Amino acid sequence: MKKLFNTLVISTMVLLTACGGGGNEAKPADNGGQQQQPAASAGGSVTLKVGHTLADTSHYQKGLEKFKELVESKTNGAIKIEIFPNGSLGGERDMIEGLNVGSIDMVLTSTGPMSGFVSEVTVVDLPFLFRDADHAHKVLDGEVGTELRSKVESTMGVKTLGWWENGYRNVTNNSHPVTKPEDLKGFKIRTMENDIHMDSFKALGAQPTPMAFTELFTALQQGTIDAEENPVPIIMTSRFYEVQKYLSMTRHFYSPSLLMMSQAKFDALTPDQQKAIEEAAIEAGKFERDTVAEMEIQYLEELKAKGMEIIEPDMQPFVDAVKPVYEKYEPQFGKELIDKIRNTQ
Repeated sequence: MKKLFNTLVISTMVLLTACGGGGNEAKPADNGGQQQQPAASAGGSVTLKVGHTLADTSHYQKGLEKFKELVESKTNGAIKIEIFPNGSLGGERDMIEGLNVGSIDMVLTSTGPMSGFVSEVTVVDLPFLFRDADHAHKVLDGEVGTELRSKVESTMGVKTLGWWENGYRNVTNNSHPVTKPEDLKGFKIRTMENDIHMDSFKALGAQPTPMAFTELFTALQQGTIDAEENPVPIIMTSRFYEVQKYLSMTRHFYSPSLLMMSQAKFDALTPDQQKAIEEAAIEAGKFERDTVAEMEIQYLEELKAKGMEIIEPDMQPFVDAVKPVYEKYEPQFGKELIDKIRNTQ
């Protein structure tokens, strides 16, 4: 009986091995080191993580919440969006780099850090380039904006989903009102790591100091820097009024943003899912822009109530002071492109 039992066990093991039951797992396909997420199956779902550096009360957050709502509705829940605010996935530069290695699915970023990746796109960062927000939207949603997105995609290998925004940037400090360029002389002002931004503030007499946004509040609080520049919604939602007394409405840069996605993650979706993502990005982007406009009106009043002094300077001296910046960058971007942007009606 013992001999018969051993014979049966051996026969069973041979049969299992022949049928693939020996425990050897199939090797995954080589994806160049990236963890490609499969498209949602009929009974499953895909979760996409999107990061940004602003507060969970910011216009970025509200826009991404609308994006989440639209995507999940358009895909009947097959794609879920998870939002990570406050730089919890890293600074903007870190997250942009993460798109290529597959560690991050999506990022909403200002164009500031893009100078280190696709320099052509930073033409939109030239000071006083746009007349107003409507002008900026017309340019970015038109031929120029499409060409810049294509350049980002071909250079970086990522998927761009649309132009969103931060709004117009303004100067805050804790020393004195800024009413003319001379008032900025010697100010150590935090900027993004963007050559155009830094050159512009040098032309205005300040000392630009690149710094990650996630470090900014502490630097202002400790007096490591004297001033910063950001749109009104960011000044409010990041509570800079706690460490800054004066807000000068210089509107020196219009600050657009790009919603970008890992190309590998986008390609892994079905055509219908890709369409849903693209449509939701455009719809949510319009919602986010409207939110910025509403926030600026509302938050200026709230900032006054919290003790900030709001200054409306004469802008012509600032415009004149940054003319050397155009002389420096015109050869890089081309006078034709700059004029095309400026003359867009």
